[in-house]
Amino acid sequence: MFEYIQWTCIRTFVDISLFLRRSSWVSPTTQPDRVKTYLQSRPNLYPCRIFLPHDHEGKRPIPLVIRVHGGGFLLNNPAVDDLIARHLADRAQCVVVSIDYSKAPQYKFPAAYEDVVEQILKIIDDPDLPLDCSRVTLCGASAGGNLVLAAAQDPRLRTKIAGVAAVYAVVDLVPEGIAKMATRPDPSVPDFMGGSYDGISGLLFDDANKPELTDVRISPAYFTSRDSLPPHVLLIGAEHDMFCHEAEEMADKLAGSEPKVDAEGGWQAPGVRWYKVQNQAHAFDQFQANDLERERARSGAIDDMNSVIVDFLDEVLSSKTVKDVVPS
Repeated sequence: MFEYIQWTCIRTFVDISLFLRRSSWVSPTTQPDRVKTYLQSRPNLYPCRIFLPHDHEGKRPIPLVIRVHGGGFLLNNPAVDDLIARHLADRAQCVVVSIDYSKAPQYKFPAAYEDVVEQILKIIDDPDLPLDCSRVTLCGASAGGNLVLAAAQDPRLRTKIAGVAAVYAVVDLVPEGIAKMATRPDPSVPDFMGGSYDGISGLLFDDANKPELTDVRISPAYFTSRDSLPPHVLLIGAEHDMFCHEAEEMADKLAGSEPKVDAEGGWQAPGVRWYKVQNQAHAFDQFQANDLERERARSGAIDDMNSVIVDFLDEVLSSKTVKDVVPS
């Protein structure tokens, strides 16, 4: 019971902070064009935040990107992604819909997963949005990256998604935190997730109904075949993040025996792009650095990463790259 109260209080504080920081009087240029609730049966969820390109006119169909926020499956709401959602809508010329999901420990697995899948299905079928439903990409960071990689493998969605982009996502819940931390190249670099990972992951499940940790709904790295995921996958890791190694291993597994070619910050194989953000830790784009030099490096890393995401979306959402997706 204490954990429920503790996380409810923390979540309330975070939500109030987001309400103020993302309000129209503080952030007037990154406001959503609409908000909408797609799951009336989930009163705990924040409404989806919908972003259209600033220069979009009429009802001309354009691609769709569905964004799922991070927060350790415990915190945040769609407003945390307003800046990147507005950026992607304007730069990639697409509709971006930021969605919420039920948070642990009050809501256990698979509640968040089901929330994401069900909202994606409803958004794709929304007649009020100017959507080209043959061009749909999922995008998420951290816990949101986990959720989009998992949801993309759901049989209800598999033929509807052209691409998925996951940023510093946890993709394998089998190893414990100490094993994940041991994969980092420099133990002296702080990682705020390290000391809390095992405790947080333990809040996600009911003891009486705990799934196998290789279940792809919680550990998407255990996909059964390349066809389990969309034709185009972008995985982004941060060099000093405890999840970077497992994300790169997933990218390698997706590439299989296909030839890799060097690409900025990583490599590319048919249908797979791996990009590693150098000299940064988990959630580096969410927290300012404590000195000017590091903050400049962090800002540059964010700009570079966002450019990689936009380039990926441009490729995926072009008419030539979605021909393999068969809308059902």
